[in-house]
Amino acid sequence: MRAAPAERRQARGRSVTHGDGQGNLNGPGLPPEPVDALEERSPAAPPGEPVTLAESLMREAGWGPENFGTEGPNPPYLRIGGKLWVTLTEVEPCFSSFRRDRGLFRSKISMADHFAKYDAIMVDPLAFEECFGPGEGTETVFPFGAWLEIREVGFGGLELWGKRQGTVTLPLDALAVASAIWLRKGARRAEHRQGEA
Repeated sequence: MRAAPAERRQARGRSVTHGDGQGNLNGPGLPPEPVDALEERSPAAPPGEPVTLAESLMREAGWGPENFGTEGPNPPYLRIGGKLWVTLTEVEPCFSSFRRDRGLFRSKISMADHFAKYDAIMVDPLAFEECFGPGEGTETVFPFGAWLEIREVGFGGLELWGKRQGTVTLPLDALAVASAIWLRKGARRAEHRQGEA
């Protein structure tokens, strides 16, 4: 299934911009609205309504356009990194702000915590073609266009599961193309967790 949800087609026309370091946003595609209008966050998506990974980070984690990269054909982009815990013994995969937004540091969001809020993930072939090269966005490489349950997050990738596909692994590199990753909330995640208890 190559077709993406309607929101993707609308999002392609938008470009993410960056600031000048003093809180002023600028760049191509920026609507002629006051900065205050851009800082307002839309409410969380209702269950069942898909959102891109970029939209989910803006809604759930409070990130803004300045946290994403714009260099490339399918912005916005994320940095994939690791988060070292205070104990200095544990490292976990995280999304890292594209720019240093906290002085010398970057904001980081735990992938496991963020994906725990969603029921399923769908990957657009653009993510693989941009990360791994032309021809990599085929059904023989990964089950694109299918909603897959998120089972586990690790440095080896996301462990996903689908009824027809079984267990598959999504490389973390593909998550960098935040406009080509779709997430969906649903009641199934809550029901599944209650059944495990």
